[in-house]
Amino acid sequence: MDSSNNTANYIEKLEWSLILGNSIQEEQENSSNSTETLVSNIINGLYKECLTCNIAKQIFGTELSAEDDCIKKFVENLDVNAYISKRTKEYISSDLPELESQQQQHHQLFRQLNLLCIAIACLNAFVQISWTGPNLDLESHDLLPTIIREKCNTDELNKKALEILSVDGEETYHLTPQALYLLISRIILVENEQIFTDLKTSLWWAQRVLFIQQRILDNVAGSLHDLMFQYFKTLESKLPSTNLDIYTRYYIELGLLYHYYGQDSLGVDCFLKAQKSSGFQWKITGALGKRTKFQTFDVSQLLIVANSADSKESQDENTTKKNLPDNLILNDDTLLEKIEFSKQDGQKDDKDNTDLDPHNQKNLKVIDQCLLLAFCLDIKNTNPSHGITIEQMVPYVSRVLENPNNWMVYTMALLLRSRLEKAKVRTVERSVLQLQALVDQFPLELSSAQERISYFYQILLPPKWEMEKELAVQYLSLGVVRSSLEIFERLEMWEDVINCYIMLEKEEKAKQIIHEQLQITPNSPKLYCLLGDVEKNPKHWEHAWEISGNRFARAMRSLGGYWYKHEEYRKSVDCYANALKINPLFENSWFIQGCAAMHLEEWEIAIQAFSRVIAIDPENPEAWNNLASVFLRQNRKTDAFNAFQQGLKLKHDSWKIWTNYMYIAIDIGEFAETMRAMQRVVDLRWEKEKESCVDVEVLELLINAVTKNIQDASKLAPRLENLLTETITSRITSNHHIWKLCAQFWFWKKDYDKVLEAHLKAYRSVLHDPMLESSEIVFEKVANVALDVVEAYQNFGDKKVLRKKDSNTDIIEEEEIIVCKDWKYQAKSLLKSLIGKTKNSFEGTPMHDKLKETLKELS
Repeated sequence: MDSSNNTANYIEKLEWSLILGNSIQEEQENSSNSTETLVSNIINGLYKECLTCNIAKQIFGTELSAEDDCIKKFVENLDVNAYISKRTKEYISSDLPELESQQQQHHQLFRQLNLLCIAIACLNAFVQISWTGPNLDLESHDLLPTIIREKCNTDELNKKALEILSVDGEETYHLTPQALYLLISRIILVENEQIFTDLKTSLWWAQRVLFIQQRILDNVAGSLHDLMFQYFKTLESKLPSTNLDIYTRYYIELGLLYHYYGQDSLGVDCFLKAQKSSGFQWKITGALGKRTKFQTFDVSQLLIVANSADSKESQDENTTKKNLPDNLILNDDTLLEKIEFSKQDGQKDDKDNTDLDPHNQKNLKVIDQCLLLAFCLDIKNTNPSHGITIEQMVPYVSRVLENPNNWMVYTMALLLRSRLEKAKVRTVERSVLQLQALVDQFPLELSSAQERISYFYQILLPPKWEMEKELAVQYLSLGVVRSSLEIFERLEMWEDVINCYIMLEKEEKAKQIIHEQLQITPNSPKLYCLLGDVEKNPKHWEHAWEISGNRFARAMRSLGGYWYKHEEYRKSVDCYANALKINPLFENSWFIQGCAAMHLEEWEIAIQAFSRVIAIDPENPEAWNNLASVFLRQNRKTDAFNAFQQGLKLKHDSWKIWTNYMYIAIDIGEFAETMRAMQRVVDLRWEKEKESCVDVEVLELLINAVTKNIQDASKLAPRLENLLTETITSRITSNHHIWKLCAQFWFWKKDYDKVLEAHLKAYRSVLHDPMLESSEIVFEKVANVALDVVEAYQNFGDKKVLRKKDSNTDIIEEEEIIVCKDWKYQAKSLLKSLIGKTKNSFEGTPMHDKLKETLKELS
């Protein structure tokens, strides 16, 4: 039993050493020298040695004869999955009869680890070929038996592998080299995951395989998304509690996965957990410094001050001189190479942060540099794309560039700096040249494969063709179209080639290129979709859908958008349903389907669509707003109210959402929220809309609620008073309906002088109507308001109210005053003025006579 436990513990240590990239200094009795060699070779980046060893040959059947049935089937239909799965199961299940049961168990453990190592070697070999470099001197098909290599065309084999790796209707990049490596690792780790019953880390490596597969696809894939997060969830319980470095890597990778799929709040939570497990301390702060060569005074500059937990380890990260990617000099006549911080800031006595001196910062552990770059990506994703965001990101990158410890992490920092600098005139040249240098360095053997892979999974470095595409896009933004086109054409990124020609207003050339490519690959659904994009012809998208066997989701997405623009909402909903059934991770597709369903009044479909949008991106305010609107249509008022609240948290300046929120709030009796919403609507709209920004009906309902104490609303009187005086009537003075509502409110409060004042302001707001002397309708409206004023004079003129007494002391004194002593005179003057002004036009009309009678009664 002890021997069994020792073996299991030893195997587990080897597994975690593969994750961390560290060799273990321990020998195990009854251990397999070949297994230890495999592990050591993987850690040292010697993948060719791993994949050509006897264990690999046994697993892949490299030396099998041509008579083997499995090989015959492989040659007939290129069924890689069936062949590798069969070889894998045969290897893991083969027993040695001369061994005892306990030895058989040891044997099984080592075989599982051997199989894991071979899968890891395939995965890392693929990463080396497509991501990290340098070039690998081993072709993927060389792993297979000789007869297969002789009879199967290498290009056909790679094409078949890419076809199998396509998932959820999303195609792989068709020039991906040596895809068989990735496919083999996927077959072993994902398709046959049940084999690794005794291993702790197989799911971690399976997740890495799936993430690499995701990153060679055209778009995100829902099935990969779900499976990766499922693996991470299962894996968490298997992590060793004693090794915090493993937790750090785990949470960084999980956070990067959330970040990749746009779930940024969950991603940053993981980064914070990784920071805690690492013991990494950092903060973004300010210090005085100069940015330009001719600056004569210091100004505040952003910087990151950071310190790794294990200072000795971090100092030892760069003890030997390493080759590094070229860090190009800015060479600008104005800007300094880097910010020159003022000396006195570094001399301040800060006992709590002695290691956080901007002038004397210690080296960081590589994993902490990965963390800083992860936090930098989070800033980019969670903030708008403008200068402030760029300024916030620069300190993160600069802090990593200060200590070049690892080839790939340094490459990632240079790439991020290049992306940041492309937006500025003085740095755009270095941005392009730096990106070109990073592309050119790929095949150079200036650093080992071991160094390049050691922290690869803790950064989000794009594959080499994506970096070249990024370079082409930068050339395009600078107007260097020819160089951009050359790169796109060499990479066979036809969609970008076509966009270039459309930008140059050469649509015919774009069509010609598509037709030329269709001659080469006549059954390419992607090319037919591009043709549909150029010609705006739905038949091309329909044909792309047909020739893909109803699997190319992009065709249905394009068709759904086309029908929506042409108001064919039923067709749009159906097309998006087909696309989303294959790949449900497209937020925009769900949103447009929901909008189309709203037009069709199919509320359940709309609710499902907008709910899926929110599940993908909980911070989409328009989706919350539309979901609330659908709830209203279903008379689910409380749900609508809650949805509007979520939308407003995310889009506080949308007067449309505030207006909808106001309506539902008044409808369900949330009077305080109604007042808040009305205040916000007025704040946002009054400069453009003036008096129409106030919904008088809602205001009347509010005043009735308060004055009649509906649902205990009278306690909101101070808030309503503030809304009326500070928000509405301080800006809008020409709406007599608003003044009459104010009079109603003041009457309830028994502020009779304010009641009279409100009636007078209502009258003044209509008195100067230019149609007063020509339109009988306008005249009658003004006359009615005037009669209301006269009635107010009669009712409140002799009333007494308490008002603050003017005093030079701090003591508040009140005095009783009469509202209007000469109210009768004021009322008669008002009537005489109106009667005289309208005499020539309306004398003899019933309303004019009524004004005279009222004046006579006053006299």
